[in-house]
Amino acid sequence: ANVEFTVEHNPDKGTKPIFEFYKNADWAKGYDVILHDECAADVVEQGYVANILNAHKAGVPAVNLHCAMHCYRWGNFRERSLKAGDDNAGWFEFTGLQTTGHGPQEPISITFTDNHHPITKGVANWTTIKEELYNNIQLFPTTVTLAKGDQVVKDKKTQAERTDSAVIAWTNEYGPNKTRVFNTTLGHNNDTVSDARYLDLISRGLLWAAGKLDAEGKPLPGYGPKQK
Repeated sequence: ANVEFTVEHNPDKGTKPIFEFYKNADWAKGYDVILHDECAADVVEQGYVANILNAHKAGVPAVNLHCAMHCYRWGNFRERSLKAGDDNAGWFEFTGLQTTGHGPQEPISITFTDNHHPITKGVANWTTIKEELYNNIQLFPTTVTLAKGDQVVKDKKTQAERTDSAVIAWTNEYGPNKTRVFNTTLGHNNDTVSDARYLDLISRGLLWAAGKLDAEGKPLPGYGPKQK
């Protein structure tokens, strides 16, 4: 995909990274789409989070990768009773899925459940290397599931095997403008992130969110790979 990125990097290796960039009310001005890849599970400043979300409510599309799902949460965020409109449900409403944790790192078998969506049209199932399967507490009604993942894990006490399943890729229409948001919980390890199949999925999701992907899953003119 023909994309130009601006990177806002915070070297903080903990779960409380603050980006000065987000404090500006017009932080998203001039961008076609925002890719969230931060790990900010313990950032709970509500005004700061609201400022991030306001840009997306206003119509700026987004892509959320892996740890971005476990960001900006406080209070009873682990409870299934959480609902749209609750003061601590804002980030889950934005992503479209409430998730609170993950299992061990084991391979995930990916099944694409919607083969007609432009993001996944013609994409083949595959199995990842050892990855983290994020749990699904609840999906919001504005989401469309694109792929599910199955992961075989062993019970720590009995060593008995079981298969855990969860949605691992989906879209969401967020806020009054039905802003396009693409999400995937995959992407913990660099070997996954550098996999051509993963990169193709993310590229399609990014182009779709920005309105630059046609119905057949092809980039619109000017947004495909640059010609050498």
